[in-house]
Amino acid sequence: MRLFALAAFAFTQAMQLYFIAFIQNWTPRGIDGGAPQHWLPALAIDLGLLAAFGFAHSLMARPAFKRWWLGLVPKALERVIYGLVSALLLLLICLFWSPLPQTVWVVDSPVGKALLYGALAIGGGLILWSIWCVDLLHFTGLRQAFGQQVESPFALRGPYRWVRHPIQSGLMLVLWSTPVLSIGHALLATVLTAYSVLATLLLEERDLDRELGDAYRRYRADVPAFVPRLFGGAAPEHSERVQ
Repeated sequence: MRLFALAAFAFTQAMQLYFIAFIQNWTPRGIDGGAPQHWLPALAIDLGLLAAFGFAHSLMARPAFKRWWLGLVPKALERVIYGLVSALLLLLICLFWSPLPQTVWVVDSPVGKALLYGALAIGGGLILWSIWCVDLLHFTGLRQAFGQQVESPFALRGPYRWVRHPIQSGLMLVLWSTPVLSIGHALLATVLTAYSVLATLLLEERDLDRELGDAYRRYRADVPAFVPRLFGGAAPEHSERVQ
């Protein structure tokens, strides 16, 4: 079981890095690579791939599904398998994406490219920082797979003091920060951005309200969801509850 967890963890992390390289066209067949076809079947294929990812990613995170799923898989592997399934769906996107290579924008200036790649690095760094602040081993499922079942506390640390969902904020920067934006890339970024916002606000926050109660409702009232306030400072650092 531990070997499976380590292999799944390694594949999941590698796939996330590969996906970033894919949308930046840094892989042998990037998001704009391959033989283009008529826009209508290409659009249908790409939307189908994105819908499959979003549906599975949201469904597997819901408490009702987890209760059913835990009747089939060991609790210690639930989080690892969740990450593995998401990574496999990202792999399907990379393998079967149908390119729409017409360009929306092209930034040629060295300063513009540096700013966009800087935003990409900031987005990636924000994701890593956010995961680290909520316990990397717990978030990825390794802690559970190795028999440590203590849940992470509801903690306000690092970027969570400025925004409630910094992982999604970082993801948006990663999705949009590119000097060459094609229609296909814009489609992927638009759908995943909309999915991140809607799934977070309509599903994840509803679950957090039920799970954490008044502590989370106070936090939600004080801290914006994705974009930090220009003025007003950060929420005080603390840890309120162990789930």
